[in-house]
Amino acid sequence: MKKSFILLALAIGGVCFTAQAQNNDDVVPNKHFINQHLKAEKGDVTTEFGLAGGLNNADFKLNEGGAGLLRGRYFVKDDLALRLGFSLGLSHDKNNIYGGPSNNLVGTDKTNNTNFLLNLGIEKHFAGTANLSPYVGGDLLFGISGKKQTLDNTDGNDYLADFSSEVKGPGAVSFGIRGVIGADYYIAKHVYLGAEAGLGFLYSHEGKTKVNTTFAGHSTSTTIKSNGDSYELNPSVITGIRIGFVF
Repeated sequence: MKKSFILLALAIGGVCFTAQAQNNDDVVPNKHFINQHLKAEKGDVTTEFGLAGGLNNADFKLNEGGAGLLRGRYFVKDDLALRLGFSLGLSHDKNNIYGGPSNNLVGTDKTNNTNFLLNLGIEKHFAGTANLSPYVGGDLLFGISGKKQTLDNTDGNDYLADFSSEVKGPGAVSFGIRGVIGADYYIAKHVYLGAEAGLGFLYSHEGKTKVNTTFAGHSTSTTIKSNGDSYELNPSVITGIRIGFVF
């Protein structure tokens, strides 16, 4: 009987020790634990994508809506990150336009477009909770775009022998500044959902357009003046729901 009581006491002691150990693990983690196991910390890099369509029909999109920015952050401190985003778009279209007596002669219409956007910024993170990391920040924006169309043996609609044209522009240069506010919510280790909005000022200047044409050996050049400048100051949702990863 004495032996049975000793075994029972040992069993109860083991259960109590296990329960106590589990309770200690359930204690709200401190800042160091959070940084090591959930949130980004000094030296980490993050990247993110917009998330649309809901969880059952998810579709990943680049940031900044139509701008399509590839964006990332580098944490110089646990609570301070540098922001970098850029977008480079190049497109080339070529259309063949046929004509002549047997429709066997060809003219070409070529169009090239270039778009570049750069985003540099900084953001300050606050304590939040074990999963939530709210922040404020600011961005500098710079963009440039260009366009060129070349016609050879066509006016763009019909085949036209001995006709050529080159149209450069109008290009545009833009720059701006904005303040942002947002939050990251970590759903797993180094994986987060977030949202961000901002208030920004953007200025854009449209350049000149140069047109060179040649027809039957006779060449002309024309310069079309700029349409002017534009600017806007408005609040916006920079990225709706986004999903991000820490490396």
